[in-house]
Amino acid sequence: MSEVLFQQYLIIISFSLLGVLLLRRLRMASIVAYMVVGALIGPSALGLIAEPEQFSFVAELGVVFMLFALGLEFNLKKMLTMRFAVFGVGGFQVVSCTAIFFAAVYLWGSNFAAAIIIAGSLALSSTAIVTRELSNNRQLHNQHGQLSIGVLLFQDLIAVVFLVLVPVLAGGDESSLSAALFTALASAVVLIAVLLAVGTWVLPVVYREVSKANSDEIFLLSTLVIVLLAAWLTHAFHLSMTLGAFIIGMMLGEGPTKYQIESDIRPFRDILLGLFFVTIGMNLDLALLLTHWPRILLFTLGLIFIKSLAVAAVVRFLGFASQDAIRVGLNLAQAGEFGLALMALSLANQVVPPEQASFIIIIAILSMIVSPLLIRHADTLGRRLFASSGPGARQMPFTLHLSDHVIIGGFGRLGTTLAGFLDINGVPYIAIDTDIDTVEKQRLAGANIVYGDSNNVEILRRCHLESARLIVLTFKSMQEGKSAITRIRQSNSHVPIIVRCQDHGHYDELISLGANHVFPELLESNKLITRHVLELMGLDEDLIENQLADYVRSLPIGADSTRDG
Repeated sequence: MSEVLFQQYLIIISFSLLGVLLLRRLRMASIVAYMVVGALIGPSALGLIAEPEQFSFVAELGVVFMLFALGLEFNLKKMLTMRFAVFGVGGFQVVSCTAIFFAAVYLWGSNFAAAIIIAGSLALSSTAIVTRELSNNRQLHNQHGQLSIGVLLFQDLIAVVFLVLVPVLAGGDESSLSAALFTALASAVVLIAVLLAVGTWVLPVVYREVSKANSDEIFLLSTLVIVLLAAWLTHAFHLSMTLGAFIIGMMLGEGPTKYQIESDIRPFRDILLGLFFVTIGMNLDLALLLTHWPRILLFTLGLIFIKSLAVAAVVRFLGFASQDAIRVGLNLAQAGEFGLALMALSLANQVVPPEQASFIIIIAILSMIVSPLLIRHADTLGRRLFASSGPGARQMPFTLHLSDHVIIGGFGRLGTTLAGFLDINGVPYIAIDTDIDTVEKQRLAGANIVYGDSNNVEILRRCHLESARLIVLTFKSMQEGKSAITRIRQSNSHVPIIVRCQDHGHYDELISLGANHVFPELLESNKLITRHVLELMGLDEDLIENQLADYVRSLPIGADSTRDG
């Protein structure tokens, strides 16, 4: 890396840090703050970064990791249940919005090729903004959130077709258009088949061996290599890098290591996504904005209004509730990162005139800046406009958000004993353990268990810490217990915490940090903790006594409860 390039990276990172800290005090979304910082240091303002395109490839990795994380969240089973949202709602949305914008742009004076590309770029929404805002607002698992994600997934797939169209439209040969589309489709089918095979038969073996190494460094390095290999493979097939990352994420989302993987890659994803939004801001032509701001403002409002209305109409037409239709429309009202990439490629291939491309890019960026505000208030606006879903409204079979459950950190004898009693009494739970063999064995036996470190608060958040009713943690050292309790209390100040620790003494310190009950690893600790858990869950005392007595009678003669795991 040259010294100049290093200095420019340092400028981007430093200004990003200062800008996000300052603008978040103004309650501005971090995504908007990154774009404002990019516009400030870009060539049309301070000029600290003269050539933003130098950073486009690295910035694209942020979208790659984002789609990988999205794949983990929406695994293959969930994708099959969401097929109507993806291909039904998503297909109708892209076709209708492209047709509307094509007509508008063609009447504006663009030629046929430019109108197709501009319309396609405006029809696509921002996966990065929508998924991040829905996640931050805890709406990712709501009906409108799932519908929005389904549409975005289809848009990401169809973006490949638009990207293939650009060089073909530049040549103006209709026969080459058919050939290019057929080649892209064939490549996508082969690639998806390869990635599905790797995800089914190869990756589970890889992660089983990596997990046995019991090294955070090796686990993280393995994940980075797998994501980047998937991205490189799709790039080699002349397809979007994000497609490969998403498919691999979907396959890993089926396995027990899902939460640990997501926790590990989150810092890389967030930092690279920040860089991506900074590069978008750098492309903002402030001179053009200052010269034609009334027209640009009008066109931006027109884009948001027309797109939100068109999307809402499609969702409502397909049988969903009016509330959800309005919410999805506002969620997807902006232009997106793939649209910006499409415009950049069309400029390089001289499909869209520079003046029109710059105009569209400014409108797209402004719509993305406004978007977080619209998403945050979409829920409120939907409820105010429509009081109820109404009879006969379509409901998608999405997985419900886990709530009022018990989180069990560690699945040794205490964890398995406790889980058994919770199952008997119909109390939902999710367990976490760092032994991959235990996790796989217990999953086959029907236990709701994932691989991960219960000392990692990000893993606990993925287990729905904010809606948990109780947490039971087992630790080998007092220091692990202190760290975990402190982090949990920072995220959820009310959830009761029961701790079992192998170290003796200093239990008052754990209580002062926020633990409700602390048990040493002594004889009968399983029964004591199980009794407390069942009591806190509101079960009858006589029922608890009878169940514990039955459990003791079922133990083999000579069982040593001091060898608790």
